Amino acid sequence: MVWAVASYSGLALLAQDSPRRLPPPEVPLQELQTPPTGPVFQGPALDGPITVHQNPTDTAPYSGPPAGIDGPERLPPIETLPEVAPGIGPEDLVPFQDSPLGPILPDAEYYGMPQKLTPYKNGFFQKLSLSAAWFGNSGDPEDLGATEIETFLTVALPAPIREWPLLITPGYNVAYLTGPSVTDVPPRLHFAYVEFAWVPEVIHRYKLYLAVAPSVLSDFETDDADAFRVTGKALVLFDWIPGRLQLRAGVLYLNRDNIRLLPAGGVIWTPNDWMEYELFFPKPKASLRFNVGPGFEDWLFATAEFGGNTWAIERASGEHDNLTYLDYRILSGVERRLNGGAGFRLEAGYVFGRSVEFASGVGNFDPKSTILIRGAIVF
Repeated sequence: MVWAVASYSGLALLAQDSPRRLPPPEVPLQELQTPPTGPVFQGPALDGPITVHQNPTDTAPYSGPPAGIDGPERLPPIETLPEVAPGIGPEDLVPFQDSPLGPILPDAEYYGMPQKLTPYKNGFFQKLSLSAAWFGNSGDPEDLGATEIETFLTVALPAPIREWPLLITPGYNVAYLTGPSVTDVPPRLHFAYVEFAWVPEVIHRYKLYLAVAPSVLSDFETDDADAFRVTGKALVLFDWIPGRLQLRAGVLYLNRDNIRLLPAGGVIWTPNDWMEYELFFPKPKASLRFNVGPGFEDWLFATAEFGGNTWAIERASGEHDNLTYLDYRILSGVERRLNGGAGFRLEAGYVFGRSVEFASGVGNFDPKSTILIRGAIVF
């Protein structure tokens, strides 16, 4: 009996011509025909087709998968996109024509993220800088005012490889002094130098910054040997977190009459792409980026520094003497940074603790506090 049932089922399957194809979802199933009966069926013949009735709710056209399952994500319109970072928003969308995907998506848009700016150029020429500064109180005969102009050029040579560059920087600074009537100072002070800086990476993440600068500081009215001086720097740089946290420590050889050696050190911390903290003595600086675009970044900054130097001069009496000027400065400003270390800046601030001292001790005096306005452009 079991054999007979199995044989009957197998013959029924063989009687079907091919697998049955269901209609597409958007076509309601009105009726479903039973397969034609073959000679294997010995029972009574069917009077008509078998009708399968559907639930009325199943006859609606297909409208896609239920909302609860995963599907394409709908992005908000462009005007509602949030800022990616300070200074980067919907207005920075760049057409795809300027990207490798332009031929594929000619009408699309995407966030044109700024490239990482580098402080150095890839070649012999590094930078050319021109700056000018003005000190207040120029119209006070009892005080000291000045206008400074400085320029320098930096080039790089492999020493012995490109990763260990030798930076050569010739520079010139001139200060035009006005006043005071309480003592005699030359109308101009000159500072010419050539700095040689070597930056080798002696061990992984450890670099040295070794610099020496033969210099001439004089009013160009005296040929005193004190006009020629050599200054230098020696720093160890450790990239604790490359690109984010760097430690620096070393010494500055200023070779001034009032300051010969000065310790230097601190931390350069970049917690993200729009904030920088140079917690470094003797010149700390804090910067905040507020705008960015293709090939440039705009920053606000605040900094502190001390200025001055020692010059060999000729006094009104014809005697040779050394003049040492010192001040302290708190500045803030705005700068635009371009790739390769180029850019420009404008800053202003307060200058205090000013003093003018002579090696002879004759004519020392303390100028009043004043303001400083300075601008620079770097190519």
